[in-house]
Amino acid sequence: MTAYRSNAMVSRAVLALLSGLLLGLSTLDSRLYLTGWIGFLPLLLALEGRSLRQSYLLGMLTGIVFWAAASYWLADFIVNLKGYPRLPSTLLAALFWVYAGQGFGLVALAYQWLRQWLRTGQVFILPLAFVAGFSLYPVLFRFRLGEAQTGFPLALQGADLVGAYGIDFMLALASAVLFFCWRRRGVGPWELLALGLLSGWFGYGALALHRWDAAIAEWPHKRIGIVQPNDPPSIDIPPPEPGYSRALPPELEMTGRLAAAGAELVVWPEARYKGYFDQRAVRDAYEYSIGKHGVPLLFHDLERRQEAGRWRQYNAAALLDATGRLQSTYHKVKLFAFGEYTPLVGELPLVRKWVRGYFGDFLADITPGEGHEVWPAAGMRLVPKICYESAFPEFMAGAIGADAAGKVIVILSQDSWFGRSRQPYQHLWQSALRAVENRVPVVHAINGGPSGVILPSGRIAFQSRPFVRGEHLVAVPYAESSGGSFYARHPYLFITVIYALFGGLLLWSLLAWRREARLAAPARP
Repeated sequence: MTAYRSNAMVSRAVLALLSGLLLGLSTLDSRLYLTGWIGFLPLLLALEGRSLRQSYLLGMLTGIVFWAAASYWLADFIVNLKGYPRLPSTLLAALFWVYAGQGFGLVALAYQWLRQWLRTGQVFILPLAFVAGFSLYPVLFRFRLGEAQTGFPLALQGADLVGAYGIDFMLALASAVLFFCWRRRGVGPWELLALGLLSGWFGYGALALHRWDAAIAEWPHKRIGIVQPNDPPSIDIPPPEPGYSRALPPELEMTGRLAAAGAELVVWPEARYKGYFDQRAVRDAYEYSIGKHGVPLLFHDLERRQEAGRWRQYNAAALLDATGRLQSTYHKVKLFAFGEYTPLVGELPLVRKWVRGYFGDFLADITPGEGHEVWPAAGMRLVPKICYESAFPEFMAGAIGADAAGKVIVILSQDSWFGRSRQPYQHLWQSALRAVENRVPVVHAINGGPSGVILPSGRIAFQSRPFVRGEHLVAVPYAESSGGSFYARHPYLFITVIYALFGGLLLWSLLAWRREARLAAPARP
């Protein structure tokens, strides 16, 4: 009997591991999007009839495998950041995977707990628990399952109503419907309602995709040049490339060729340091070169300012107009934990001193910016964003808002820290979903590629070859009267409803548990 139970638990563990693998595969290759729609099914089979403790452990196994697959490049990130050998870097990455996997364990625990008390509508427990738990559980690298559906544009369209978490809800719901239909050997009323929601989701997707494809086909084009320098990552400020200088970097040379080919705007990606704000000679050289080419330039640099008697550093994007003069500067608002700031360091002087000695110049007091910017350039309204700001849907929606007509999101990123991995693709896919959520074009310039241009429909109109230097002139469909969505105007509505429903179910189940416990308690003499 003991051997039977042991074998049964092993079988369930294999099912949980399979779920993690299916969900993880969908984040690595956009052509494997279908694995996301059945990814929870093995876990649901494994959880059937299990205790709360066993459910937590099975969910944790799914989470560990998912995060190990989705962020396998984390070991490369640690190697490049600190130069550690491969083995300790992999062990540190594994610690993150184990920690992040607990989020899935909590989702499985909540699912199993609620099933004990909710006799009807159980098909909706997993979607509610997953979206609420996955959005609230704190992780360093935020990634949503819906952002892996770029290869399935039909599934993306509803994001303009409910955002990325709406797609996550539908992904979990699809697995739940399959499981409960199998369990009851048929379709009950709640499963029928769930199937209706899924049918409505894809029906809306088909109509919206057709409408946007037809509209975009009629739009005029803007010719945007994207420079992809493919610079290696560097903690220290790197010297100029051989044969070039700070005042005349290779990017200026590439910009000249793009301007000669007809570019109306040129975009450079995130860089470690350009020296534009620090050195007058660099500013003069940029003004002369850009003025000669007659094309606006959007680029990235580190800016130092003296404010209130102290020096502050900003992760900055800058726009030079067609004469080469500085028009506007944007300071990155959403800083990257342990990359641009270290939590609690500012409040703990001893820790601050240790971290500075450990990380050196890389973590030298990056100060967050104060808000969004919108820049007129080349007949467009540019919304500049830097690196992982694209991973925050509500933040990006706030940059578009109700005044959305003619806006284009431009994201500048340096993803070479993650090696020759799938991470830059995952970052590009995040930007693709931001395009659908806000119904605006997105230009995503990645230092080592793949850089891309995404249409408001979510289709990737251009994607560069990765890990090589290149300069690309892209004809981007653009309509000055188009842009904006329900989600851009109300980015917190859907997730607030999810929290309210999930919280209400938890409260109801706790009250039911307490009531049953009182009834089961022996009467006092």
